[in-house]
Amino acid sequence: MAVVVNPPPAKIDHFRGDYAFLSNFTYSPIHRDGLEYPTVEHAFQAAKCLDMAGKQSILADSSPSAAKRLGRRVQLRPDWESVKVDIMLDILRLKFAPATDFAVQLVATGEAQLIEGNTWHDNYWGSCMCAKHRSRPGANVLGKLLTQVRKELMVSESVI
Repeated sequence: MAVVVNPPPAKIDHFRGDYAFLSNFTYSPIHRDGLEYPTVEHAFQAAKCLDMAGKQSILADSSPSAAKRLGRRVQLRPDWESVKVDIMLDILRLKFAPATDFAVQLVATGEAQLIEGNTWHDNYWGSCMCAKHRSRPGANVLGKLLTQVRKELMVSESVI
C-alpha cells in the first residue's frame, strides 16, 4: 500500500508548479494522425486542420504558444465547433494513457477539483482569475475533461 505523504488539496486552480503536468503546454509526446506532437497544445491546434500540410506546419512550431497562435490563423475544419471537445478528450486520453507517469500523477490528484485558472481571459477551456472575470467562473471545460479522464483511470486496473 502506498503512503500518501502530501494529500492533494481540495482544489487545484492553476496548472503550474507541482501541477504543471496538467497543462496542455507541458512536453508530453502525443502520437496522432501519424505524427508525433510535442504537446497536447500542438496536437489540438493541428486537429483544426483537415490537410496534412496544415498539421505539419503546426507541428513545426517550436513552442506550444507558437502552435496556439498559428492555430488561430488556420482554415478551420467545417465541423470544428461540434468536434473540438471530443478531440480534446481524445488527446487528453493519449497524454494520460494508463500505466504512464502522467496517468499516475493525474490519479494522485485524488478528488481535487481541477480548474484551468488563467489570466488570459479564457473562460471556455478554463476560468479566468483576472480582476474583471474573477467573480464569474468560466466553463472550465479542460478541467472537467481532466476530471473525466481521472475517473476513467481510477476505475481502470492498469493505472500503474
